[in-house]
Amino acid sequence: MMVPDLPRENNPEPPSSGVWNDQGSAGPVTGGNSQPLGPIAMSAVGGISAPLTSPAGASLPSSPAAASGGGIPSNPSAPPTQPAVAPHPGFVLLAGGQGNGQFALASAELFDPAKNAFSAGSSMIDAREDHTATVLPGGEILITGGDGASGRALSSAELFDPISGKFLAVASKMDTARAAHSATLISGCNCPADGKVLIAGGTSATSSLGSTLRNAELYDPATGKFTATGAMKATRAHHSATLLASGPLAGNVLIAGGTSDESGGDVATAELYDPTTGQFTSTGSMGTPRENHSATFLSPSVVSGALAGNVLVAGGSDASAPTDGAEFFNPQTASFSPGGTMTAARTLQSAILLASGKVLIAGGQSSDTEFLQSAELFDPAHATFTATGAMQNLHVGATATVLDNGDALIAGGRSSFADLYDPTAGTFSATGKMVTDLAESTSTLIK
Repeated sequence: MMVPDLPRENNPEPPSSGVWNDQGSAGPVTGGNSQPLGPIAMSAVGGISAPLTSPAGASLPSSPAAASGGGIPSNPSAPPTQPAVAPHPGFVLLAGGQGNGQFALASAELFDPAKNAFSAGSSMIDAREDHTATVLPGGEILITGGDGASGRALSSAELFDPISGKFLAVASKMDTARAAHSATLISGCNCPADGKVLIAGGTSATSSLGSTLRNAELYDPATGKFTATGAMKATRAHHSATLLASGPLAGNVLIAGGTSDESGGDVATAELYDPTTGQFTSTGSMGTPRENHSATFLSPSVVSGALAGNVLVAGGSDASAPTDGAEFFNPQTASFSPGGTMTAARTLQSAILLASGKVLIAGGQSSDTEFLQSAELFDPAHATFTATGAMQNLHVGATATVLDNGDALIAGGRSSFADLYDPTAGTFSATGKMVTDLAESTSTLIK
């Protein structure tokens, strides 16, 4: 799924007040990298490096950055640059993504919460979008796959070293070149797979030409190698993968939805990966087929009540007809149940669990031509969705990251500026301008 350029803004500079005062109105790890209390939303949900059109094929208006000469590099495969600022714990790393053109990006940038500003970081070794980024137990960040500068899926991987601020090649390549896949750190199984990364599904070439995959593999940080593991029951890409960090299925990974060549479109099926056996088993299906949705683990560490330990699945499906529906996966019964409706139909949205136990769902698109600034909160205590303050910028296929101070950073998604959500005030404020106008990036809190 390619993220389109957004409509031209009349005033791309943020308002001087720094706060958007209107409330959101009724109109997705989490994407593939969902992790408890800090999922990288939508980082594995996105599109190919191809001419930017709407999902329906119509040309879209230029983005604000394109109109203002925003920083899309002319050579995405340029040699890595030295970081303008050294990364520190609490910074956010945004790596790669899709620029306003026919290529993936190798560039990376860092967000400094203290300065509310972005700065250039060292570039990745390979340009890539529709890739994944996963924080390893030692603090390094594993980058895998994605579509490269040629638009073809990659089998390469690299590591971001938070001490040097540089990307280092992983000697071992994945068994399969893939993009639009998921990568999930396994934790809590009390088995040899703890600390390894499950990489599953995706597409083997460009989304328009390649086949969706059912195979999966594990990355072992101790050896730096990828090894095959059990295959999924269905081929799928643009799916969600959520670690069940506690409860009867602790350490299992829930794979839900996505698009599948063998099914001819979006699927409602779901399956569980058991790291103790290395096998996938089918579980209850969702009520609605969906891709590019969000899936958020409602961690009992911050969520109490009947929904603690459940997974909230919301929105998604094709951009021409996204859903406003949500549902819950209950690990106790290994089944899904209806979860109400959001205030707006959304796909390619960002979603993140806040320290309050509520889930922030922001942006996305509600049709081929309607892009959203609205945001909402899901309250597990009452199982309700309510509007919260609207973002200052349009974000489609953006990332969401909770900062050390509890604020949430919404970045990328074709906006030149990011948005910061203050959970106490319920409002968004603008950040400084991003180095690059992009979508399909990954966003990771440096530990």
